[in-house]
Amino acid sequence: MVKGFRGKSFFSVIVGAVAAALLWARAPFAPRNFWAEDGKLLFAQAQEGGWVESITSSAGGYFLFLPRVLGTVSTLGPLENAPATMFAMCVLVSSWFAATIFLTGDRYLDRLWSRVALALVPLLLPIVGFEVIGGLANLHFVILCPAAAVLVGRQEGKGRRANDVLLATMAGLTSPLTLSLAPLAFLRMWWDRRTYGTKLPAPVVVGWAVGITVHLAMIFTMANNREFSSDRSISKAGFLFLERVVSYNLLPFWPRISNADATGGIDGELVIRALIGLVVLVLLATTVVVGAVHHRRRGSKELAELILVLPIAGAAMFLVASMLTGSEPRYAVLPAFCIVWTLLIVSESLRDSERIQPVGRVVAAVIGACLLASVVTHWVPSPLRRTGPTWVAGLDAAVGKCATNPDGRVEVPILPEGWTILLDCSDVVDG
Repeated sequence: MVKGFRGKSFFSVIVGAVAAALLWARAPFAPRNFWAEDGKLLFAQAQEGGWVESITSSAGGYFLFLPRVLGTVSTLGPLENAPATMFAMCVLVSSWFAATIFLTGDRYLDRLWSRVALALVPLLLPIVGFEVIGGLANLHFVILCPAAAVLVGRQEGKGRRANDVLLATMAGLTSPLTLSLAPLAFLRMWWDRRTYGTKLPAPVVVGWAVGITVHLAMIFTMANNREFSSDRSISKAGFLFLERVVSYNLLPFWPRISNADATGGIDGELVIRALIGLVVLVLLATTVVVGAVHHRRRGSKELAELILVLPIAGAAMFLVASMLTGSEPRYAVLPAFCIVWTLLIVSESLRDSERIQPVGRVVAAVIGACLLASVVTHWVPSPLRRTGPTWVAGLDAAVGKCATNPDGRVEVPILPEGWTILLDCSDVVDG
């Protein structure tokens, strides 16, 4: 165990450094070129209109406050280093997320390595490698994980309280999906009322509420219109929940997913995959219920309530988002994080329970082995994310085009294939 304020703070720095190293190790390709909205929105709009215009511009009907602020940093240095600079910002904020989760996790995880594992989950989840890894624009899906952790975590000292309030507020300003954390916010208020007899929300809950309220107000008054999904199939959303949240993140060697899943009609393979996912979901639900009952009998009401609320809140977020905007893989990040978080809590209780030893330890070991194997077998991100042109090669080609028209504009290719950034030749030549 890491005891004392200084010991926890020091170890949180180490956890943040490990998170930075893991992100670079898993996404060494990220500094070579922009990914989608990182270049098209964050860099290009800041380059052309400045940081004020960038952070007040909506994307798809919502605002990306933290990615917009960090994205402007990539416009300050040499043009050829812009993707690497943006990746460095992603590494920095990912380290912040990991350190914060580690510090706040001592309320619901007793073991040091359980808290370390939870802190690194947002970087290690298999689904993160599909399109979220190493990018700023999709950071608004990842920020939901530390925001969820701090809402139900313990804030010891003014520094940690200020850090957690800042993170919760940033999450609300950055992603409208932060509204899906409402069950955890209400759970925290219920805990505080039961434990301390206070009806006032904790500062971290206030920060979350202020952030999401301001964001929603901006959406209703300043944002462009967002197109909602026209495919509101409950069966499809359910299948993709089993596929992208449950099976791909919990089962080793599960076949790589694609956006084409469940769009070409039902065949034998899809039925088999759905049945396997359903079996895993039933086992997961059974484990959660057993864990909740175990904690309830031990008098640990908070943990019993938390491991019931976490997976339900995550599943609800995915299904609602699927019905409104589509079942994209990035919407599976928070639900998968909630499931792994729940499994870590249950695994600790199974290992420590005297009533069911050694069966409990065996089950906990199996859960841990499956999670680790799933990370290892899905370590390499999607080819869509890691293959394609480099930014420097695109700039070199653009210099040649600008030689014939110095006052014109030129398109520089980014990832994925078919995406480009329009730059002034004066910027390309001057660097």
